Amino acid sequence: MSEGILYVGSIKGEVLTLEDIYTDNPKEKATFTLESQATPLTCAPRISKAMSIYGTPAVANGLVYVGDYNGNVYAFDATVSGETSWKYKFETGGAIVGSPVVAGDTVYIGSSDGKLYALPLDLREPKWTFPTKDKIWSTPVVEGNVVYIGSSDHNLYAIDAESGKGIWKLETEGAIASTPLVDNGTVYIGSFDSKFYAVDVATEEEKLAAAAREEGAPIPIRPAKWVFEEAGNWFWTQALAYNGEIWVGCLDHKVYAVNAENPDVFWVYDEPQGAIHTPPVLVKELIVIGSQDGNVYIIDPINKKRVGEPITLGAPILAPLCSDTEKGVVYVHAQDGNHMLYAIKMPTGEMLWSEPFKTSG
Repeated sequence: MSEGILYVGSIKGEVLTLEDIYTDNPKEKATFTLESQATPLTCAPRISKAMSIYGTPAVANGLVYVGDYNGNVYAFDATVSGETSWKYKFETGGAIVGSPVVAGDTVYIGSSDGKLYALPLDLREPKWTFPTKDKIWSTPVVEGNVVYIGSSDHNLYAIDAESGKGIWKLETEGAIASTPLVDNGTVYIGSFDSKFYAVDVATEEEKLAAAAREEGAPIPIRPAKWVFEEAGNWFWTQALAYNGEIWVGCLDHKVYAVNAENPDVFWVYDEPQGAIHTPPVLVKELIVIGSQDGNVYIIDPINKKRVGEPITLGAPILAPLCSDTEKGVVYVHAQDGNHMLYAIKMPTGEMLWSEPFKTSG
């Protein structure tokens, strides 16, 4: 979402743009269609049709950036109404599952070809690429001129944003598809080993050492500050930091609130009956969670209790929630046959509007 416009990727490789989203009558502004054909992500659960866009579009400098499962990165002019062609395009060597991130004059995006790409805003030749040893489905996070990203090679990497050189890597025991969270000098990440890790951010000294390191030299291994080992399944999603706790959903149907300094102190929310694929979001001092069971849960994070009854949408919630903290609205995409979009007002849980995703898919 940017400047009152909501951007949503579709199963058919389209990006829908909605305006007037703060009213009870949102309007479609434009639909932009990718050139490639949709391809299914074979391990995704309960998908009604083949999908082409998995990540969330990024909006910067009047352009909307999005990647597709056919390995392409696109940019279109967000200010144009009606039908228009894509302005820029770049092709990677593998499927794109994560989202693009724009920081300054660079677009960062990972690909299933195992590389992280640093692209100029016009998507021409990469400024640099960083190779890992397996697929990248994670979305990068840029903090302090360092890019943090996970890979299916079981590692979380800290990479210098300017040179593309590896600063350190954190080794886990499973693939990493979740997006890192950086908060208060710590990087938090979940893994397919069913563990959740905390590791110190890269230091200036480590950045200088990386810049001086010869090409191809081994990347130093950074030990974790702590590891949370109480979960019963994979971590797929990004965590949320709030009030000294790290909130993270898990495929074991639970949400964990872990003390940021001591993982032995934690609280478990276990009401959902489906896996948690979506990051928790904070709106009006409440934490909102979407589940594969088709429900939206609103939690009071201070008193550790659910607020009101679960909001039943009747279809799996697999896509990230979009929160507008200023307006107090959460936007939800439910994965039924119509691919419904919902706008839910906080803190009441009132349904502001619901609309079917009106695309060719």
